[in-house]
Amino acid sequence: MKSFFLLTVLLLTTACGWQLRGVTDLPVGVQIMTLDSQASARFTQRLKQQLEFNGVVFPSDASANVRLMIAPIAINKLTLSVNSFGQAVEYELNADLNARLIQLDEGTEINWKISGRRVFSNDINSVIATQSEETVQRQELENDLIRQLMNRLEKAKLQ
Repeated sequence: MKSFFLLTVLLLTTACGWQLRGVTDLPVGVQIMTLDSQASARFTQRLKQQLEFNGVVFPSDASANVRLMIAPIAINKLTLSVNSFGQAVEYELNADLNARLIQLDEGTEINWKISGRRVFSNDINSVIATQSEETVQRQELENDLIRQLMNRLEKAKLQ
């Protein structure tokens, strides 16, 4: 009875399309690639880890037919609101990521401009808390950009 129950649960979860969070079904065309990133080292490392987690291989030689090029990420900080004393109460972070997926043999290229936005409050009484919150929001913003890029790669049409 126990094995019947486990088998039923296993069949139901695989049949409904359930998968682990963060798993992206990347096309075969992008399974072997080179990554050329001008973004920060932390962002590049997290992107590479996410790609490797989803089955992408980065050969040490020049055998990859696909190249993913990442431009530097532009993050702008804007003041959204101020209090009656003229102190910033709320900030907005806007990020733009430009990525290019190039298929070398065919000479095809896909360009993406990916954007993200985060809003956070300014604790006027604690500068350290505000700086900490901004750091967390920047990391979450970069994670959003990586998720969006993974979704674009999943839908990439390569010959």
